[in-house]
Amino acid sequence: MPYENMLVEMGSYFFVDTGDNRKMKWLAIRRTSMAAILLLLFSAPVAVYGQRGATLSGHVTDQNGANVVSAEVHLHSRSGVKLFARTNESGTYRFTGLGPGQYIVEVAAHGFSTVTGKATDVMNGQTITADFELSVAALNENVVVIAAGTAQRADEVSKAVTVIDEREIESGRQFALAEVLRGTPGLRVQQQGSPGALTSLRLRGQRNSDTAILLDGLRVRDASDITGSSLPFLTDLSPLSLDRVEILRGSGSSIYGTNSIGGVINLVPKTGSGSPQFEAGIEGGSLSLFRERIQGSGGLGAHAGFNVGLSRTDVRRGVDGNDQYGSTIGVGRVNYSVTPSINISANFFGTMSNARVNNSPFALPAAFTTGELYPRAIAGETFEPDFNNPDQGRRNRLLVGSVRFSQYVNPVFSYSVAYQHVTTRRRNYDGILVDPRYAAFVPFGDFEFNSTNNGSTDTLDARANFQLGRFNLLTAGLEVERETLFQEFLPSFSLVNGTTDTQHTVAVFAQHQFTALDKRLQVSVGLRGQFYRIRAADRPGFLTDIDAQSTVTGDGSVAWYIRSSGTKLRAHLGNGFRAPSLFERFGQGTFSGIGFTRFGDPTIRAEQSLSADGGFDQQLVGDRLSFGVTYFYTRLQRAIAFTSFLGFFNPTGPPDPLGLGRSSGYLNRQGGLARGVESFLESAPIAGMNLRASYTYTNSDRFVPSFGLQPEYVIPNHLFGLSLNQYYRAFYFSLSLNRTGSYIAPVFENDFPFRTAELTFDGYTKVDLLGSYEYSLSERMRMILFLGADNVFNEKYFENGFIAPGATARGGVKVQF
Repeated sequence: MPYENMLVEMGSYFFVDTGDNRKMKWLAIRRTSMAAILLLLFSAPVAVYGQRGATLSGHVTDQNGANVVSAEVHLHSRSGVKLFARTNESGTYRFTGLGPGQYIVEVAAHGFSTVTGKATDVMNGQTITADFELSVAALNENVVVIAAGTAQRADEVSKAVTVIDEREIESGRQFALAEVLRGTPGLRVQQQGSPGALTSLRLRGQRNSDTAILLDGLRVRDASDITGSSLPFLTDLSPLSLDRVEILRGSGSSIYGTNSIGGVINLVPKTGSGSPQFEAGIEGGSLSLFRERIQGSGGLGAHAGFNVGLSRTDVRRGVDGNDQYGSTIGVGRVNYSVTPSINISANFFGTMSNARVNNSPFALPAAFTTGELYPRAIAGETFEPDFNNPDQGRRNRLLVGSVRFSQYVNPVFSYSVAYQHVTTRRRNYDGILVDPRYAAFVPFGDFEFNSTNNGSTDTLDARANFQLGRFNLLTAGLEVERETLFQEFLPSFSLVNGTTDTQHTVAVFAQHQFTALDKRLQVSVGLRGQFYRIRAADRPGFLTDIDAQSTVTGDGSVAWYIRSSGTKLRAHLGNGFRAPSLFERFGQGTFSGIGFTRFGDPTIRAEQSLSADGGFDQQLVGDRLSFGVTYFYTRLQRAIAFTSFLGFFNPTGPPDPLGLGRSSGYLNRQGGLARGVESFLESAPIAGMNLRASYTYTNSDRFVPSFGLQPEYVIPNHLFGLSLNQYYRAFYFSLSLNRTGSYIAPVFENDFPFRTAELTFDGYTKVDLLGSYEYSLSERMRMILFLGADNVFNEKYFENGFIAPGATARGGVKVQF
């Protein structure tokens, strides 16, 4: 059904008065639930704009003038409403009934670079034509949302942003999201051992907890994690059915809230449109790796779309032949454009995993006798690498569900309301069994335990956009969040165990974006206030009526675009923060003193940082070469730390801030400092070739009482990434090279866990290769064969003492239909 005809039918159903108004409203409410209530409140203005709406259409061709069929056309409104279409057999697309406003068109097709049109002002009743020519020898021009929370062209963005689109994601055939992100400027990716082992992402020299993960713009984290971050489930995330990944490098707390000190990573699901398209694949490789995957997307009639994906990964023999790992991932998305001005979307994302894990590495006596401040990490000499534990493991489950309602009301006002629920279930366990080969390392046997941490987060996010003239966009928002933590440790040595605690937060935020001087000047200013309400049945009596202090953060960025030279100058100054986790407020564990109490502090203040960055982006040779350099600086003004308090065993320690005589707990203190330079280069030198390179220098320090600033753990001074992708007819070739410099990491002594060796681990270079061949089985069906190898030079290296996989091979087949 043509889109314009669909609008007529929808108008007759939802908006035309048939004389039985009550019945029509009742039917609408029943069919669309709470979203329809909002729709009815604005039904009058929507009907008017629908009748006088504009039309935007165009023709998509390749460089030879041939029609491009099934190209994905994304129409982004500055107000947040997004529409999708595919080109037909004649290479044309069409959007009708558009309300007045400013729109950006983005076109992507298999085998071509993504193209973005200029921002277009649309008026009522207007007919606009926007044709596009796609090229195989050009850089991608993606629309960016993460920098400001609203759609922007790349030349409008005033912050440091990296975009990895679907073409790059799928061409690498990676089953772990972390591997897709490797090589991003300023990003340290670390996997501690076999596939399925702990994975961390650190932006700009910051800690694990300082990078926020978003799904379609909504924050996803584990309320039961020690720092309330996304760290526990990062290793289970897979790039399944994603349209793109957007990485904001630098503070993003004013818009995205907690855990955004180092940056933000936004996972954008695909949105279906046009004829349904599916693909199914199977692959296998070294470490007894097997993966089965199916995904698909398409339209549901003329005004709705879907996207689904299901993947199963098994690693039956890890690095030492025993580290089994299994993960099942399911994703889904449904979007429904009630009118071109109203959109309803729902997302689902779920992972279930089970992994065997090794005993942690430990320091050997030589690590303490070399006389060096940071001795070199030498396996078997200064440290013992991780070793097999036959009955130690983890079970993780992550479930995310969200729904969003967006409406463009009139040329001045638009809004969106979103609700998201996140459930996490984690169980870490160990039995009494000991691998006979390593019995000497465990002379007193193994300790049996079962630790359960369950968290849930409910978030309501409401945003309103006010277009104050052509050059001013004001966004105001409200976020309400409820976190719950259940924690239990067996066997229990505490009078407080198996407890449930909650935390409520309310945040208000606003952002003003404006342009001037023929859109060459882009300015964004934001402000956020975060307010906490905490409750716990076992809170010490004198703290019952004391609430945690609020957090206020600000943000400002500016960009100046010089069209004649293709140069963009930009600067960014802002605060970041991390809200105290439930564990830091109510963490269980008791200490003798004045009765029994937890080591959490219900009144502890949020972490807060001050960051600044500035740099330039430069385009040369038309759209075939781009490079940029950014200097960054982040100071953690206030941190949350676990420490030993003043007492018999620590006469120089700080006093217990709660005055309860505890031996240890959480408190606020000064944080660290990170500064450095990150750079990138992207080029499309010949048809079908794409070259990406990045280099980052980071000088990151942590604050240590009595010693001042000391080198931050795990952060190397130097990071280098290079990727080369070449398409030639039906063949594809990819080379990825990543160099990680040497770094310092702590390794505990086996017999005396309170003493730590700070060892220098050697840097390493990881080179991966992949090749594929595509064969057309029919007009709609294609088969892709691929073969690749990771760490092709079999370099032996350790991450924090955990041995990494050597050279591994993988291959498989994928069918698209």
